[in-house]
Amino acid sequence: MLKKELVLITLVFCLFNLNAQEKSNITFRIEPGVLLFSKSGNLELLLNVEPKIKISENMVIGLRFGVALNSQKFENKDSTQFNIDDQSDNAVISFVPTFDYYLNENNFRPYIGLGLGYYLLSYIDVSPIGSADALEGSVNNQIGFLLRGGIEFGKTRLGLEYNLIPKAGIELPSGQIIGTVNSGYLGLSIGFTIGGMKNQN
Repeated sequence: MLKKELVLITLVFCLFNLNAQEKSNITFRIEPGVLLFSKSGNLELLLNVEPKIKISENMVIGLRFGVALNSQKFENKDSTQFNIDDQSDNAVISFVPTFDYYLNENNFRPYIGLGLGYYLLSYIDVSPIGSADALEGSVNNQIGFLLRGGIEFGKTRLGLEYNLIPKAGIELPSGQIIGTVNSGYLGLSIGFTIGGMKNQN
């Protein structure tokens, strides 16, 4: 699943990067970052890429493609029969239309933003107690909400984002629900803008 989505993100990046060279109101942002307070014990990173269109001096719309690594938190409702693998890497991939509002038109520009989009959740390995066999626990993808804010200076942005994703059940191939996963996450990122003219977003 991850490979297909990352290829799509790369293609979108190339397309909008070419367009941004000709249209100053189109930009492309790359935002690497870290997750905060997830406590998974694994490497906790995020990467967002986002084509954006300026619609006024203070308003920008975009489409954010995001990957959050090891954001998921598990609750096992039947620990006497099953183990849920919370040690292996997991990922959340998101496609979120966004809206940002800038509070001024200075060189240092605070902003707030929001979005509503689709979050793809990775499969989870589950093993019965006393067995070496692994089962694949499926999780339904979710509609989630993005809230973010920060400050932009030049073509660099420092931002804080919260992705609110409803809890989802972990379902075995038999249809049995053995637990839930909370995939919501808080992240801190630094963004870099490609394309656009000076003071463009």
